Amino acid sequence: MKSFDSSILKGEAAVTLWLTAAIFAASAEPIFVKLGYSAGVTPLQVFVLKNVCAALIVLPLTRAFKWVGWNNLPRLMFLAFLLFCTNGLILLSLTLVPAVVVMTLVTTTPALVAIINSVIGRDKLTAKFWGGFALCLLGVVLMLEVKTLSGTPMGILAVLAAVVSSSIYRVNMETATSVMKPLTISSYQFPLCAMYCIPLMFFTPALTFEAVKVGAITGSAAALANIAFLSAMALIGSTRVSIISLLQRPLLLILAVVALNEPASMWQILGIVLTIAGVQIAQVKRKMPAFAIGPKPDKSAAVQSQIQTSEKQPVGAGINNSCR
Repeated sequence: MKSFDSSILKGEAAVTLWLTAAIFAASAEPIFVKLGYSAGVTPLQVFVLKNVCAALIVLPLTRAFKWVGWNNLPRLMFLAFLLFCTNGLILLSLTLVPAVVVMTLVTTTPALVAIINSVIGRDKLTAKFWGGFALCLLGVVLMLEVKTLSGTPMGILAVLAAVVSSSIYRVNMETATSVMKPLTISSYQFPLCAMYCIPLMFFTPALTFEAVKVGAITGSAAALANIAFLSAMALIGSTRVSIISLLQRPLLLILAVVALNEPASMWQILGIVLTIAGVQIAQVKRKMPAFAIGPKPDKSAAVQSQIQTSEKQPVGAGINNSCR
């Protein structure tokens, strides 16, 4: 099996198409989790097996694992911990509040990512972006058919914490992809998450065939989505990727209609249309990256790469380029 080649991502149209395909694969995850729950699989089994299976799959898939150095390792560990916490918080919230509450609050993640990127000078947010995001938010709410936002304070707090950790993860991940290759980062994320799962293994119920099957499917989807997510982020930025990720909800609804024979109302169909339209409208103006929240990246690798590149250029190449 050949490793994934991110060079096929050329232009935002191609990036959007690839990322949408990966989101479509990831959208199937809740379907299989729901089927697994009905067969007696526990949430903790799903969480642990998903990370372990993703770790086993991502390494042969990317074939990009290499030692990143002691300076970059803490940053990758920090990013993996944020991903680990986000998934764990979502799992916790689903046991305390209705799924519609979780999905509604998680939809605000792109807004927080955009605000953080705007504050640090990475993006310029326009009325067009907020108008598109408002359409996406309205579309998601219509698809969820929210009748009430009731829930325990602890559950709602867990969702909000997941939104914050996910937003910080995405902003910092964009900085990391400017220093290290996206495939190299992906090859570290799930193996580190699997290591973080080791203490949980002592509390995980005995594995069953159904649990392993659900873990393998969700782990595969998570690994593929992570590779696409990071590769796309390196090209179009965390804000835009977060907006495109909102397509997961309409794709999930379509899968539910096809796989689970769940009927879709006219309001949900309208929500699908509004979300897709909002994703296309919500554009941002990119600026030069400023700084990120969390451990500082190791710039030595990037500086060394620039030095090597400049050494390979013929004399006067820089003058010619500057005159263009």
